[in-house]
Amino acid sequence: MIVGLYTGASSMISQGDYQAVIARNLANINTVGYKKNVAVFQSYISQLQDKDTSAAPHGIGSSLNTIATDFSQGTLEYTGNDLDISIKGEGFFVVKADTGISYTRKGQFMLSRDMKLVTPEGWPLLGHEGEIQVPQKTKNITIKENGSVFADGREIGSIKIASVPNLTALEPIGGCAYKLSDAVQQPKESTDFKIAQRYLERSNVNAIDEMVNMISNMRGYQFSHKVTDSLDDTLKKLIKLAT
Repeated sequence: MIVGLYTGASSMISQGDYQAVIARNLANINTVGYKKNVAVFQSYISQLQDKDTSAAPHGIGSSLNTIATDFSQGTLEYTGNDLDISIKGEGFFVVKADTGISYTRKGQFMLSRDMKLVTPEGWPLLGHEGEIQVPQKTKNITIKENGSVFADGREIGSIKIASVPNLTALEPIGGCAYKLSDAVQQPKESTDFKIAQRYLERSNVNAIDEMVNMISNMRGYQFSHKVTDSLDDTLKKLIKLAT
């Protein structure tokens, strides 16, 4: 019976953690370049020492093991803004964040005061030759499918697209950007992509799926709560009988 209480309690904790993951996905459903979080659970099997039924179990129930990221491509939405770009295919934009080189699918860029292509956070977009500098008084910026950047018809640089071999090694740093530790294989330049100018990649969160997950998770939480309440009441009755 005590085992049942532990199992119900661990289930409620896991479901509470999962609810936070679902809420974060729903909150970012309209965030450009956001990639859905996926909860990965681990289950514990009750193991008794020396077959003694009075021994405490090593592990009971389940817990949230890790939060993975679904990097599948979101839908592309036309904006008409020359500095809104998206990647068709694999790869990431390379930006110079405050914490170092980072990677993102969020192609929402703008011109800084010193005429460089930067993210809304002010992080410079990197090309093959470094930061992309736009000449003063430029009237028209064109970005080709291969990433070449033209200012009033003159090529000024080429956007670098990185291919990350192990997506699980990417760690979120905010702003829909990710970093890689020095211990993992560094990304190579991607060749399997096309740049779509005046388009943004939307979040890959499916609102209907997340709402279904939320309802199912809440029902599971309510069931676990009822089980623990029932076991708690039974224990109280047994204690009264024993005394």
